[in-house]
Amino acid sequence: MSFKIFSLQLTGKIKPVEKIEKQREILYHDYKEFLEVDKSDELKEYLELETFVNSPAFKKKKAEMEALQFKDSKEYNELREFEKLKKSKRIKQYFRVSGSPELSRFEKITKSDKPEEFKRVKEYVTGGKFAQDKKDKKEEAFAQKNKYKTMKGDSDIRFYLKFKKSSLYRNYLDVKTSNELKRFEELREQTTSTSFLERKAYLEDKKKWEKTAEFSQLKRYEEIKKQPHIQKYFKYKNSTAFDFFKNWEITFEDDFANRLHSEKWSVVNKRAEQIIGGNYSLPGDLHCFTSGENVKTNGKLCIEVKKESAKGKMWKMPAGFVPADFEYTSGLVSSVESFGNGNEIFEAKIRFNPAKQLVSTFLLAGEHHTSRIHLLEMGTKNRIGVSKIDGNGKIQLEGLDISNLKSGKWYIFTIEKSGSTWVWKVNETEVFRFTNGEIKHPLYLQASTIVVHNIPGHQLPNSFEIEWVKCYRKKGTNK
Repeated sequence: MSFKIFSLQLTGKIKPVEKIEKQREILYHDYKEFLEVDKSDELKEYLELETFVNSPAFKKKKAEMEALQFKDSKEYNELREFEKLKKSKRIKQYFRVSGSPELSRFEKITKSDKPEEFKRVKEYVTGGKFAQDKKDKKEEAFAQKNKYKTMKGDSDIRFYLKFKKSSLYRNYLDVKTSNELKRFEELREQTTSTSFLERKAYLEDKKKWEKTAEFSQLKRYEEIKKQPHIQKYFKYKNSTAFDFFKNWEITFEDDFANRLHSEKWSVVNKRAEQIIGGNYSLPGDLHCFTSGENVKTNGKLCIEVKKESAKGKMWKMPAGFVPADFEYTSGLVSSVESFGNGNEIFEAKIRFNPAKQLVSTFLLAGEHHTSRIHLLEMGTKNRIGVSKIDGNGKIQLEGLDISNLKSGKWYIFTIEKSGSTWVWKVNETEVFRFTNGEIKHPLYLQASTIVVHNIPGHQLPNSFEIEWVKCYRKKGTNK
């Protein structure tokens, strides 16, 4: 048994096949999604928006908008100036008089003849004219004096004289023609205008940045950025996670969902078909290969060994191919297509279920060459590696014992060929490496089970199970 396989399993480096397949499924799904996103209009829009929101012009506009406040504006200063004027004592007193009943009465009296008449009479009585006339024009002079007394007691004249001398009226006259009042009126008109009020509301709006076209573009950018498929796209953008899909192309695959496809597989060994047109057995074999009767497909490939009598041919020296009777039947499949001319990967999911009386193999073989690349051999011996026939006609294999693998479990067996180097993996963990520059001939896939010892009836029928097969070629290499 191999200590290497044992230690790899003990340390958990050979991961469960279920976990590997799930990871592969997820990664492939992510890759397909990545390709879709990569050519999508949504990504194009996102990249354009990203360029825009990170541009100096956008940042400048955002900074300006966020710094734009009413308190620091021209409008704020104008409103402040207006409020200051509005609180001015002179202005307040002006408006206390302006439009008041008292001013209206005063102006009405002013427009009448009373003020001028009173002024004339007063000047006559107090200006010396009365003193001159009271001797010669006594009656007329005293008539004027009586009129003066009467008018002096008149409520309108008394109000008129008092109002005219008041500080309020004097202030009214001073302010009425002042630049101060002119500025006040300008500011009042300006600060109550629709445009001013709209501008003030705009500057005081704490969400004015959110109402801009630029913010809408930023919001759209952030909306796309939060999309799971966009986040996943950039997670993988500069990673090596998809290197396998980018660098390798599938050349052959089969999941054995229904029938065995004749365009992919033959149930006759290639070399046997060329020599005698059908399968044959070798000395020591207890089985006969049927023409596909022992090959089943239903979601997996099953090569069955059955206890049944059969007639076939066996190779014997020196007679050649002779008729023979067999107690067991089995089957094989060979790929129609050949491989091995470039950098390639061959892998299959196989149930490791060895029976000591059998030899089940999945390998790469050439039609006229003795070297064989074993993806798996299990039964009497459990191993992987490269075999060839020595000078004595015996098979010699250079490789690794895999008996420590758990019986009944599924494993993914892989061979990666790079130039003259062959690397074997079990569940994606490298277990063996071999260099051989002589294997340059075309290789075909072959799976089979042979019977080398009698099998107890309770172990039959025995099935060599393969769930799927996949082959890849490095892109840019010849087929």
